[in-house]
Amino acid sequence: MNIQTIDGKLLTKMFIQGTLNLSKEKEEINALNVFPVPDGDTGTNMSLTMQSAINELKSRNEKNVNGVSKAISKGSLMGARGNSGVILSQIFRGFAKGLEEKEIINVIDFANALKAAADTAYKAVLKPVEGTILTVVRETSEKAMEIHMNDMAFHDFFRIIIDAANESLRDTPNKLDVLKQAGVVDAGGKGFISILDGFNNALLGVEIEENLIEQVQKPVEHKLMETHEDIKFQYCTEFIIKSHVGDATQLRDDIIKLGDSMVFVQDEEIVKVHIHTNNPGIAIESALKYGELVNVKIDNMKQQHENILIGKDDITNKKYGFIAVAMGEGIKSIFEDLGVDHIIYGGQTMNPSTEDIMEAIDKIYADNIFILPNNSNIIMAANQAKDLSDKNIIVIPTKSIPQGISALVGYNEETSPEDNEETMKSIISSVKTLQVTFSVRDTSFDSKEIKKGDILGIVDGEITSVEKTVEDGFINAMDKVIDEDSEIVAIYYGEEIDEEVANGLVRQLEGKYKDVDFEVYYGGQPLYYFLVSVE
Repeated sequence: MNIQTIDGKLLTKMFIQGTLNLSKEKEEINALNVFPVPDGDTGTNMSLTMQSAINELKSRNEKNVNGVSKAISKGSLMGARGNSGVILSQIFRGFAKGLEEKEIINVIDFANALKAAADTAYKAVLKPVEGTILTVVRETSEKAMEIHMNDMAFHDFFRIIIDAANESLRDTPNKLDVLKQAGVVDAGGKGFISILDGFNNALLGVEIEENLIEQVQKPVEHKLMETHEDIKFQYCTEFIIKSHVGDATQLRDDIIKLGDSMVFVQDEEIVKVHIHTNNPGIAIESALKYGELVNVKIDNMKQQHENILIGKDDITNKKYGFIAVAMGEGIKSIFEDLGVDHIIYGGQTMNPSTEDIMEAIDKIYADNIFILPNNSNIIMAANQAKDLSDKNIIVIPTKSIPQGISALVGYNEETSPEDNEETMKSIISSVKTLQVTFSVRDTSFDSKEIKKGDILGIVDGEITSVEKTVEDGFINAMDKVIDEDSEIVAIYYGEEIDEEVANGLVRQLEGKYKDVDFEVYYGGQPLYYFLVSVE
């Protein structure tokens, strides 16, 4: 095989075969997740990002290398999912820059494009970490620049750079300690090599059938109710109290009887209340017994719903809008109650793409739009959407559902976007998040022996407890996260947990921690038995 130049037609085949090979190996890549938890999705995110790039390419009729690479760049940019997908989109953005104005390319051109790809990806990441896909791409490009020659055949070129990429991948645990602890190589780097292998397959004429490519699923859209008769409690009532009473628990107990969708948060001298009720006046009168009202908002939800159904043309921008990423009907309802305009259904195992977030932005009529990713693997896609939008977008880097809820509680409509951003970021830095889930494989991590099916307690990204039952896992994890400074603990139980079981476990905690105020909510989230915030 003595191919010395690549045209647009062959480059198209290479990208298709790269995508197919990645799709075929995505589960193997997913299994390289550092934590043995049920959200290893690097392979899936990279595969879906590539599928979006191929969809964009197929929608065009590009004849040359320049056009093909630009189509891949745009498609991967909009379809980027998770941190690995965003980095991959930046790799192809740099690759396209390196091939500008090129009709056909030789090995030197390809090597230069790989170098541009590595440089662009590094610049796109605020704090590049070695031992990741960035390292594998950089070291592969360095080998490419070292060996490239005018008369070199692509078959020889790819054999050498794929060997270099695999050598770099094998070395990733020596550069990143968490990989060494988990006994795995970097998943993103493995995904990049899968794409290179697919490129090489196309050069060799070895082609996988395209029916292996998965279809990109759009996030679930939550439909409007057909009639406002389904609205049982008409008035969405919110207020903040400067409390002169140390403990306002009785106020919570009094108000909760007046309606549903209750959210009650007390923090030192401030009490924030949200409730759907038919008697907002009674709620406010009860509140006045506890202090001075500093902010009151009452919305007629039936009237709002009628306006939506009518589809008024005279839409004017409000001051603030909110987008949140969430899974679980209970979590979704809590975010809606806190004023979130658009909820993207996603999170663990289902990271929305840059395009999904862009579409949500387009649906909100507000001067300032806050995005709450609520997952560390979605923050980069949110920032990428921010950069692509002409609206004033503020990404609050929430890494969990509890952080997102706490950030919203700290929002104040009367203050500036800058002050709100500062306050919300300050709040999330003070929230400790506990997640209780299960192990998907046997492993040894951070001196802990973990078996498949063990119950894991994870506090802010650190595995703190390993138990055999959900009950023991929850209680022991809580014992490790609650300390003498803890005041409020909010517990969101998942779809597999019965309400009576959740309340029984909380009663045990109340008996042990007399000075802590426990709040229990139905979250309905999959995969995670409990999500907990401790403040």
